[in-house]
Amino acid sequence: MKPLISLRDEDIFPKDYIHKLGNDWQPGERIAVRCIVLDDQDNIALCGTKYKLLPGGGVDEDESLEQAVIRECLEEIGCNVEIIKTIGITEEYRDVIKRHQITHCFVARLVGEKGTPQTTQDDEQDMKVYWHSIDEALEIFDREITSIPFESYNSCFNVRVQYEFLKNFQI
Repeated sequence: MKPLISLRDEDIFPKDYIHKLGNDWQPGERIAVRCIVLDDQDNIALCGTKYKLLPGGGVDEDESLEQAVIRECLEEIGCNVEIIKTIGITEEYRDVIKRHQITHCFVARLVGEKGTPQTTQDDEQDMKVYWHSIDEALEIFDREITSIPFESYNSCFNVRVQYEFLKNFQI
């Protein structure tokens, strides 16, 4: 499958900033998933502690992409979901952390009641869940693209990739 977008450090960060970070590329691969979760009113779940993003994360070695989506949605937004379609993939070359990441995006429907995050990861404590219309979600991501500081390296990639997923969902 052809990626919807392919990003490198130089696509996001100013040249002088990249030079400060270094660029010793030794690829490590990570497969990740994201999910556009819809409720009964077609609002989309966004979650986060600092920035609002789509639920998702890394795929564990022993699970399928679909299993990872279901697990991540339960952990990050506290909801059971049913996957209804695939949006596509993105490819990211995160040179500073020496990672090549392929992110798969799915669309899912909320099954049952809205819950609360059940994550056990330290960096995800105090995670909040927000439900927004597609237009509101696109506006949030558009603002975050220009406001997330470069020091939040992974978030700079995540918001751009997820914005691309949302744009393709709207089509």
